[in-house]
Amino acid sequence: MSLNGYWILTSNHRLLHFDEEVSEITIRLQSQPVAIAMTRDSQGCLVLDRSGYIEAHGTARSLGDLSSLDLVAEPVDIAASPTGVGYWVIDSEGSVFSFGSAPFLEGLPQAIGHGVTAVKIEPTADGDGYWIVDQKGGVHSFGSAPFYGALSDDRPVEGLRVVDFAAGPGNQGYLFLDSDGHVYPLGDVSYFGSPALLGRVDAVGLISRPGGYLVVDARGAVTAFGDVANLGSPVGLGVNVLCVA
Repeated sequence: MSLNGYWILTSNHRLLHFDEEVSEITIRLQSQPVAIAMTRDSQGCLVLDRSGYIEAHGTARSLGDLSSLDLVAEPVDIAASPTGVGYWVIDSEGSVFSFGSAPFLEGLPQAIGHGVTAVKIEPTADGDGYWIVDQKGGVHSFGSAPFYGALSDDRPVEGLRVVDFAAGPGNQGYLFLDSDGHVYPLGDVSYFGSPALLGRVDAVGLISRPGGYLVVDARGAVTAFGDVANLGSPVGLGVNVLCVA
Protein backbone atom coordinates (compact mmCIF):
# COMPACT_ATOMS: atom_id res chain seq x y z
CA MET A 1 0.00 0.00 0.00
CA SER A 2 1.30 3.45 -0.93
CA LEU A 3 2.02 5.56 2.15
CA ASN A 4 3.05 8.81 0.46
CA GLY A 5 2.12 11.77 2.63
CA TYR A 6 -0.05 14.74 1.72
CA TRP A 7 -0.77 18.32 2.79
CA ILE A 8 -4.10 19.94 3.62
CA LEU A 9 -4.75 23.67 4.14
CA THR A 10 -7.72 24.57 6.34
CA SER A 11 -9.90 27.65 6.61
CA ASN A 12 -8.25 28.72 9.88
CA HIS A 13 -4.94 28.96 7.98
CA ARG A 14 -3.42 25.79 9.39
CA LEU A 15 -1.21 23.79 7.03
CA LEU A 16 -1.43 20.13 8.03
CA HIS A 17 1.10 17.51 6.90
CA PHE A 18 -0.14 13.93 7.11
CA ASP A 19 2.72 11.44 6.91
CA GLU A 20 4.05 8.87 9.37
CA GLU A 21 3.26 11.59 11.89
CA VAL A 22 0.95 14.59 11.66
CA SER A 23 2.46 18.08 11.88
CA GLU A 24 0.89 21.54 11.77
CA ILE A 25 2.11 24.94 10.58
CA THR A 26 0.38 28.30 10.99
CA ILE A 27 0.63 30.33 7.79
CA ARG A 28 0.72 34.14 7.62
CA LEU A 29 -0.22 35.34 4.15
CA GLN A 30 -1.08 38.73 2.68
CA SER A 31 -4.53 37.64 1.49
CA GLN A 32 -6.77 34.58 1.15
CA PRO A 33 -4.86 31.37 0.26
CA VAL A 34 -5.83 29.79 -3.07
CA ALA A 35 -3.53 26.80 -3.65
CA ILE A 36 -0.70 24.69 -2.24
CA ALA A 37 1.98 22.51 -3.87
CA MET A 38 4.03 19.66 -2.41
CA THR A 39 7.73 19.41 -3.18
CA ARG A 40 9.12 16.32 -4.89
CA ASP A 41 10.45 14.88 -1.60
CA SER A 42 6.96 15.37 -0.04
CA GLN A 43 8.54 17.16 2.94
CA GLY A 44 7.96 20.72 1.75
CA CYS A 45 4.95 22.79 0.78
CA LEU A 46 4.43 26.05 -1.11
CA VAL A 47 1.38 28.18 -0.28
CA LEU A 48 -0.01 30.69 -2.80
CA ASP A 49 -2.41 33.49 -1.89
CA ARG A 50 -4.76 35.64 -3.96
CA SER A 51 -2.25 38.50 -4.22
CA GLY A 52 0.42 36.20 -5.68
CA TYR A 53 2.46 36.01 -2.48
CA ILE A 54 4.11 32.63 -1.81
CA GLU A 55 5.18 31.09 1.49
CA ALA A 56 7.59 28.14 1.61
CA HIS A 57 7.57 25.55 4.40
CA GLY A 58 9.64 22.47 5.17
CA THR A 59 12.09 21.68 2.38
CA ALA A 60 10.37 24.08 -0.04
CA ARG A 61 12.26 27.20 -1.14
CA SER A 62 10.75 30.56 -2.06
CA LEU A 63 12.23 31.70 -5.38
CA GLY A 64 10.05 34.74 -5.98
CA ASP A 65 6.35 35.48 -6.34
CA LEU A 66 3.81 37.73 -8.07
CA SER A 67 2.91 40.03 -5.18
CA SER A 68 4.80 43.02 -6.62
CA LEU A 69 3.20 42.73 -10.07
CA ASP A 70 0.16 44.61 -11.31
CA LEU A 71 -1.84 41.47 -12.07
CA VAL A 72 -4.75 41.51 -14.50
CA ALA A 73 -6.16 38.20 -13.27
CA GLU A 74 -5.93 36.50 -9.88
CA PRO A 75 -3.51 33.60 -9.31
CA VAL A 76 -5.33 30.27 -8.98
CA ASP A 77 -2.75 27.48 -8.75
CA ILE A 78 0.88 26.60 -8.04
CA ALA A 79 2.84 23.45 -8.94
CA ALA A 80 6.33 22.44 -7.82
CA SER A 81 8.86 21.08 -10.28
CA PRO A 82 9.10 17.27 -10.01
CA THR A 83 12.76 17.27 -11.08
CA GLY A 84 14.41 20.46 -9.88
CA VAL A 85 14.06 23.43 -7.57
CA GLY A 86 11.34 25.63 -9.01
CA TYR A 87 7.63 26.08 -9.49
CA TRP A 88 4.93 27.40 -11.79
CA VAL A 89 2.04 29.73 -10.96
CA ILE A 90 -1.00 30.29 -13.18
CA ASP A 91 -3.72 32.91 -13.04
CA SER A 92 -7.40 32.49 -13.88
CA GLU A 93 -6.75 33.39 -17.53
CA GLY A 94 -4.14 30.63 -17.84
CA SER A 95 -1.06 32.86 -17.94
CA VAL A 96 2.02 31.00 -16.66
CA PHE A 97 4.76 32.39 -14.43
CA SER A 98 7.82 30.20 -13.87
CA PHE A 99 10.42 30.36 -11.10
CA GLY A 100 13.73 28.58 -10.55
CA SER A 101 14.34 25.55 -12.76
CA ALA A 102 10.69 25.27 -13.85
CA PRO A 103 10.65 25.91 -17.63
CA PHE A 104 8.22 28.40 -19.17
CA LEU A 105 6.34 26.78 -22.08
CA GLU A 106 3.64 29.36 -22.79
CA GLY A 107 0.18 29.61 -21.35
CA LEU A 108 -3.37 29.85 -22.61
CA PRO A 109 -3.32 33.49 -23.81
CA GLN A 110 -0.29 32.76 -26.03
CA ALA A 111 -1.65 29.43 -27.27
CA ILE A 112 -5.37 29.84 -27.86
CA GLY A 113 -6.07 33.55 -27.58
CA HIS A 114 -9.49 33.47 -25.94
CA GLY A 115 -10.66 33.69 -22.38
CA VAL A 116 -11.18 30.60 -20.22
CA THR A 117 -11.24 30.16 -16.47
CA ALA A 118 -8.14 28.14 -15.66
CA VAL A 119 -8.10 26.15 -12.41
CA LYS A 120 -5.05 23.86 -12.48
CA ILE A 121 -1.51 23.46 -13.78
CA GLU A 122 -0.07 19.94 -13.56
CA PRO A 123 3.55 19.17 -14.54
CA THR A 124 4.67 16.02 -16.31
CA ALA A 125 6.89 13.58 -14.43
CA ASP A 126 9.98 14.70 -16.38
CA GLY A 127 9.32 18.38 -15.62
CA ASP A 128 9.53 19.32 -19.31
CA GLY A 129 5.84 19.90 -19.83
CA TYR A 130 2.55 20.67 -18.17
CA TRP A 131 -1.20 20.56 -18.60
CA ILE A 132 -3.44 23.53 -17.93
CA VAL A 133 -7.04 22.63 -17.13
CA ASP A 134 -10.02 24.94 -17.18
CA GLN A 135 -13.18 24.94 -15.09
CA LYS A 136 -15.27 23.29 -17.83
CA GLY A 137 -12.90 20.35 -18.31
CA GLY A 138 -10.81 21.67 -21.18
CA VAL A 139 -7.20 20.43 -21.30
CA HIS A 140 -4.29 22.29 -22.88
CA SER A 141 -0.95 20.46 -23.25
CA PHE A 142 2.48 22.08 -23.40
CA GLY A 143 5.98 20.65 -23.87
CA SER A 144 6.19 16.91 -23.16
CA ALA A 145 2.60 16.70 -21.81
CA PRO A 146 0.56 14.27 -23.98
CA PHE A 147 -3.06 15.02 -24.79
CA TYR A 148 -5.63 12.29 -24.04
CA GLY A 149 -8.76 14.33 -24.57
CA ALA A 150 -10.86 16.71 -22.51
CA LEU A 151 -14.08 16.39 -20.54
CA SER A 152 -15.53 19.16 -22.67
CA ASP A 153 -15.06 17.00 -25.81
CA ASP A 154 -17.84 14.53 -25.12
CA ARG A 155 -19.73 15.71 -22.03
CA PRO A 156 -22.20 18.55 -21.61
CA VAL A 157 -20.50 21.36 -19.72
CA GLU A 158 -23.73 22.73 -18.27
CA GLY A 159 -23.22 22.79 -14.52
CA LEU A 160 -19.82 21.05 -14.65
CA ARG A 161 -17.19 22.66 -12.42
CA VAL A 162 -13.77 21.01 -12.37
CA VAL A 163 -11.96 21.66 -9.09
CA ASP A 164 -8.84 19.50 -9.47
CA PHE A 165 -6.84 17.43 -11.93
CA ALA A 166 -3.97 14.95 -11.58
CA ALA A 167 -1.75 12.99 -13.93
CA GLY A 168 -1.60 9.23 -13.56
CA PRO A 169 1.63 7.21 -13.20
CA GLY A 170 3.92 7.47 -16.23
CA ASN A 171 1.86 10.29 -17.77
CA GLN A 172 -0.30 7.65 -19.49
CA GLY A 173 -3.52 9.44 -18.59
CA TYR A 174 -5.10 11.84 -16.16
CA LEU A 175 -7.99 12.29 -13.75
CA PHE A 176 -10.46 15.12 -13.25
CA LEU A 177 -12.42 15.89 -10.09
CA ASP A 178 -15.60 17.96 -10.23
CA SER A 179 -17.23 19.86 -7.39
CA ASP A 180 -19.82 17.12 -6.83
CA GLY A 181 -17.15 14.48 -6.16
CA HIS A 182 -17.13 12.72 -9.54
CA VAL A 183 -13.74 11.43 -10.72
CA TYR A 184 -13.33 11.17 -14.50
CA PRO A 185 -10.42 9.21 -16.05
CA LEU A 186 -9.03 9.83 -19.55
CA GLY A 187 -6.23 7.88 -21.22
CA ASP A 188 -4.68 4.74 -19.74
CA VAL A 189 -5.15 5.62 -16.10
CA SER A 190 -6.80 3.40 -13.48
CA TYR A 191 -10.22 4.38 -12.15
CA PHE A 192 -11.17 3.11 -8.68
CA GLY A 193 -14.40 4.98 -8.07
CA SER A 194 -15.46 8.31 -6.62
CA PRO A 195 -17.23 9.56 -3.48
CA ALA A 196 -20.11 10.80 -5.64
CA LEU A 197 -21.19 7.16 -5.98
CA LEU A 198 -22.03 7.26 -2.26
CA GLY A 199 -23.83 10.59 -2.44
CA ARG A 200 -23.05 14.13 -3.52
CA VAL A 201 -20.12 15.79 -1.75
CA ASP A 202 -18.56 19.24 -1.89
CA ALA A 203 -15.22 18.08 -3.28
CA VAL A 204 -12.17 20.33 -3.15
CA GLY A 205 -9.09 18.20 -3.88
CA LEU A 206 -7.68 15.16 -5.65
CA ILE A 207 -4.39 13.58 -4.50
CA SER A 208 -2.92 11.08 -6.99
CA ARG A 209 -0.37 8.56 -5.73
CA PRO A 210 1.11 5.32 -7.12
CA GLY A 211 -1.62 2.71 -6.88
CA GLY A 212 -4.57 5.01 -6.33
CA TYR A 213 -5.85 8.40 -5.28
CA LEU A 214 -7.60 10.26 -2.49
CA VAL A 215 -10.50 12.69 -2.71
CA VAL A 216 -10.91 15.40 -0.07
CA ASP A 217 -14.15 17.29 0.55
CA ALA A 218 -14.76 20.70 2.09
CA ARG A 219 -15.55 19.16 5.51
CA GLY A 220 -12.09 17.56 5.55
CA ALA A 221 -13.15 13.97 4.87
CA VAL A 222 -10.48 12.01 2.99
CA THR A 223 -11.67 9.03 0.92
CA ALA A 224 -9.04 6.61 -0.42
CA PHE A 225 -9.44 4.66 -3.67
CA GLY A 226 -7.17 1.88 -4.86
CA ASP A 227 -4.03 0.81 -3.01
CA VAL A 228 -3.29 4.10 -1.27
CA ALA A 229 -3.39 4.91 2.43
CA ASN A 230 -5.64 7.38 4.20
CA LEU A 231 -3.20 8.91 6.71
CA GLY A 232 -5.70 11.14 8.48
CA SER A 233 -7.92 14.16 8.00
CA PRO A 234 -9.10 17.34 9.75
CA VAL A 235 -12.68 16.05 10.09
CA GLY A 236 -14.11 17.03 13.45
CA LEU A 237 -11.91 20.11 13.92
CA GLY A 238 -14.72 22.47 12.95
CA VAL A 239 -12.86 23.89 9.93
CA ASN A 240 -13.24 23.69 6.16
CA VAL A 241 -10.59 22.51 3.73
CA LEU A 242 -9.38 25.06 1.18
CA CYS A 243 -6.89 23.03 -0.86
CA VAL A 244 -4.73 19.90 -0.85
CA ALA A 245 -1.48 18.59 -2.35
